[in-house]
Amino acid sequence: MTSPDPTERGVFVHSVYVGWGHCDPAGIVYFPRFFEMFHDAMEQWFSHALHMPYADVIVGRKLGFPSVHTEADFKAPSVFGETLAVELRVGGLGQKSIVFDYRVRLASELDGLHRVVGRTVCALMNLDETSDRFRRSVVLPTDLREAIDAFMRG
Repeated sequence: MTSPDPTERGVFVHSVYVGWGHCDPAGIVYFPRFFEMFHDAMEQWFSHALHMPYADVIVGRKLGFPSVHTEADFKAPSVFGETLAVELRVGGLGQKSIVFDYRVRLASELDGLHRVVGRTVCALMNLDETSDRFRRSVVLPTDLREAIDAFMRG
C-alpha cells in the first residue's frame, strides 16, 4: 500500500514487503536494495501524492530525475517476511534539483525505530533527444513546483 501519511504533513509512505529476493544469505535485506526502495517510493510519490504518473513525466514530458548524490545510515537490520514503511519527505527544492529524505521503519510501528535513514539529491534533466539541452539540467516546471509545494504544505 502506498499513500500520503494522514498523520503528518509532507510525508508520503510507501509499503514494501521484504521478499526473499531482497535478502542476502544471512536473511537480512542486502543494503543496495534500500536504494531501490527509495527510488520506488519516489516513483510512487509522483503518482499518488502529486497525481502525475512517473511514466508520464519521464516518457511524456521527457523530464528525468537522475540521482547525483545518495547516502544512507543503517541503524538496524530488516528481515525476510517483514513489511516496511518507506517514508519520503522533500528535504529541499532548488531551481534544478530536489532533495528526498527517507526513513524506513516497520510498517506496524508508527513510532518505531528507524532502521534506515537516507537522502537522495536528484537533478532535473531534459530527456528530449531533439533538444539542444538533451541530458542537461533544466529548471523545474512551474506546475511541478506548485504540486511539490502543495505536498510539502500538506
